[in-house]
Amino acid sequence: MSIFAPVMVNQCTDIDKVLRDIKKRMRKLEKSDSEKTEEIGRLNRLIGQKDVEIHRLQTKLDSANARIKELEGDGRDEEEIGDDTPKCGSGKPELNSRNSSVPPSQESIAARELRRTNSLRKPSNKPSGGQPGHKGSTLQTTDTPDRTIKHEPLYCKCCGRSLEGVQYRKIRKTQIVDIKFVVETSEDQYYEKVCPCGTVNNCDAPNCRIKYGNNIRALVTYLSVVQCIPFKRIAEFLSDIFGRRISQGTVQNILEENSVKADMPYEEIRRRIEASPVVGADETGAAVGKELHWNWIFQTPWLTYVYQMKSRGQKAIDSKFPNGLPNSTLVTDRHPSYFNMDVKNHQVCLAHLLRNAEYLNQLDETQDWSGRFIHLLTHAMDIRRDMTITKRKVKIINTKLKNLLGESLTHLDEEFETFKKGIFKVKDYLFTFLSDLSVPFDNNASERGVRKIKVKQKISGCFRTDNGADDFAKLHSIVETAMKNGHSKYNAILAVVKQ
Repeated sequence: MSIFAPVMVNQCTDIDKVLRDIKKRMRKLEKSDSEKTEEIGRLNRLIGQKDVEIHRLQTKLDSANARIKELEGDGRDEEEIGDDTPKCGSGKPELNSRNSSVPPSQESIAARELRRTNSLRKPSNKPSGGQPGHKGSTLQTTDTPDRTIKHEPLYCKCCGRSLEGVQYRKIRKTQIVDIKFVVETSEDQYYEKVCPCGTVNNCDAPNCRIKYGNNIRALVTYLSVVQCIPFKRIAEFLSDIFGRRISQGTVQNILEENSVKADMPYEEIRRRIEASPVVGADETGAAVGKELHWNWIFQTPWLTYVYQMKSRGQKAIDSKFPNGLPNSTLVTDRHPSYFNMDVKNHQVCLAHLLRNAEYLNQLDETQDWSGRFIHLLTHAMDIRRDMTITKRKVKIINTKLKNLLGESLTHLDEEFETFKKGIFKVKDYLFTFLSDLSVPFDNNASERGVRKIKVKQKISGCFRTDNGADDFAKLHSIVETAMKNGHSKYNAILAVVKQ
C-alpha cells in the first residue's frame, strides 16, 4: 500500500482539478444559456408589443378607409369631411373573447396579446406566485420508504487509503420518488366439483382464452377520456412503455365495455341533478362523423351530467329531463330552449352580457348607454362578492335597470336596440343571485364542463360514431363528478371497470 500511495494521491489530485475545471465550464455554459433565454424572452415580448400596435393601426386604417368610401359615395367635397364627424365608424369592431362568445383560441395573435395587456380584471395588488396559506404541491418525504440504499465513500480523497471498516456517520438523506413499468401476466384456473348427489358444480369462467386486466382497461379509458389521446397514440403508448401491442379496435371495444358498466352511476348523477336546488346548463357543438351534434351539460358544484344529441332544441332537453327541473334555479345563457323548461327560477349569465355590452362600447364610443349598463352589472356583482347586499341597494339596482331599458336607442346603431330588446325579455332573471346566495352570477362552470369536448375534438378530431360520442359523454360525466368530490379521476374509472 505504501508503494502505490503517492501515485494514487497524484491521480486523485489530478482528478479533482479536472472536475473543478469541468464545473467552471458548466457554470459558464449555464450562464450563457440563461442570458440567451432572457434575450429570447425580451424579443418575444417586443414582437408581441409590435403585433398589438399593428392591430391597433390596422383597425384605425380600416375605419378610415371605410369612412372615405362612405364620403366618396355621398359625393361630398373636402370641406364637408372636416365638418361631419360620425358617431360611429361604419366598420364593425372585430369580434373577440372580450366582446362576444368567440373563444380565445380563435382570436388572432394580436387580439390575444391586446386582450392580455388590456385586461378588464381589477389589479389585486398581490405579489406574483403562491399566496400565504396556499396549498402547494411540493414533494413530501415518507417515514417508510420502500427501500433504502446506503452510499459510503470507498477510498480517501487525499491518500487513497481504503475506508472499508471505518466507522461512518450519516450526513444527508434524499428520497427519490419514481415509478416502475411492470407487466404482469396472471393465470386464472377454473375447476369443477361433483357433489355426492351427482350435481356438477363449476365456477363462472369468462368465455375467452386471454384478455386484458382491469388496470390496462382503466388506463386506456383514462388516456382517451381524461387526456383526450387518440386511439392510435394510445396503442403506441402501450407498445412503447409496456411492450404490449394493442389495436385501435381493441381500444374502442374497451371504451364501449366500460361505458356499459357506467350506466348505473351515470343515471344516478342525472337523478341527483333533478333534485339539486341550483343547476347550471350549457351546450356546445361537436362533429359526429359528417354531422353536427350538440353536447349538453347540466351541472352543480358536485355533479356533472353531459350527453349528446342531434338537436339543439327543446327535444334534446326533454329526452333527459321530461319533467324539467321544478325544484331548481337554472343558470344559463339566453338560449330560448332553457326558458321553456319547468324550473323554479332562472339566472342569466352576466359574463355573456358584459361581453356583448363591451362590443357595443367599441361599436360606438360616443354613447354611454352600454357603459352604464356594464357599470350596473359590475356593481351588482361587487356587492355580492363583498356581501353588502341590502334591500335598498337591490331596489336601486332594479330601478336603474328599468330606466336603462326605458331609454330610446333608435338614434344609435340597430344593434343597440336589438341588445336592449333581448335584455328586456330576461330582465326578471338578471339579479336572482342577489336574493339567493347559492346562485352564481355567471355560467362559467358549465362552460368549463363542456370545454373538454372541444379539447377532445381538437386533439382527436371528430367522433366516428354516435355511440362513441355517447360513451365519451357518459365517462366524462363520471370522472368530472369524481374530481368535484375530491376523488382521483383514474380511481373513478378503475371503480367502474371493476364492476
